[in-house]
Amino acid sequence: MVVKGESALKKAIKLEKDGIDFYLKSAQKAKNILVKKIFEGLVKEEEYHIKMINQIYEKMKNNETFKEWVTGTGFAGNLEKVFQDALVEKARRSKNDIEALQLALDMEDKSVKHYERLASKTDNPFEKRFYLTLSYEERGHYLRIMDSIEYISDPAGWHFIKQGAMVDGG
Repeated sequence: MVVKGESALKKAIKLEKDGIDFYLKSAQKAKNILVKKIFEGLVKEEEYHIKMINQIYEKMKNNETFKEWVTGTGFAGNLEKVFQDALVEKARRSKNDIEALQLALDMEDKSVKHYERLASKTDNPFEKRFYLTLSYEERGHYLRIMDSIEYISDPAGWHFIKQGAMVDGG
C-alpha cells in the first residue's frame, strides 16, 4: 500500500540521515571541543527526528488518525549546555571547523525549507503541525551552529553579546 506522503517522509528521513553522516564525520575531524560537541549533539537530535518521522509514517500507513498536536519532538538535547562547557577550553580558530559549520548551516537550511514545503502541501492539520515542528527544530539547529561560528571567531564578542555585558561598568 502506498501511503500518501510516503515519498515525502522517506525524503525527510534521507535528509536526517545525510545530516547524521555529515555530523559524525565532522565531529571526528573537529579540532575544537565546542565544534565536536555541537556536531555530536546534532547527531542525537537528528536520530530522534528519524524516530519521530517513522512513528508518523506508521500511523499514516495504518490509517490511524492523528489525535494530538505535535508541539515538539520531545527530545531534550543538551546543545545549550555545550557553550557553557566550552568555557573550559579556550576557543581556537580552525579553518576546517568553520568550513564544516558553514556546510552544516547549508544542510539545516535545506531541511527547514523541505519541512516547510511539506507542511504547505498537506491538508492534514496534525501532519502540517508535525512538519512545522521539525522545521522549527531545524531552525534552532541553524541558530546554534551560527552561535558556534560566532563563538569560535570571536569568543570575547560572543560572551559580551550573550551575557549582556555593560560597557559603563555598572
